[in-house]
Amino acid sequence: MKSKSTPDERFLIKLYQTAMEGGDPHATFDFRPIAKMIGQKETAMKNIIKHLAQANFVKKVGDTCLYLTEHGCNFVLDAIERGI
Repeated sequence: MKSKSTPDERFLIKLYQTAMEGGDPHATFDFRPIAKMIGQKETAMKNIIKHLAQANFVKKVGDTCLYLTEHGCNFVLDAIERGI
C-alpha cells in the first residue's frame, strides 16, 4: 500500500487481505485487530466504519464485527489494480 491511501482505503484493503487468508472475502471479523494493524485508534475506526457502512462497503454485525460487501470487494480489487 502506498502512503497516499486514506485510512478508509487502508482499512478496506487490510480487511480484504485478512479475509482472503481464510479464503472467504466476505468473512466476518472484529474490526479492532485490523484497526491496530493499520495504526488507527478504535474511536476513529468507529467513525470510519459508520461511513463505510453507509456507503455499502461493509456490513456491520453487532458492535465490533463486520464483513466486506460485494461493493467493498470490488472497490478493493480496483484499488489494488490502481496500485493504492
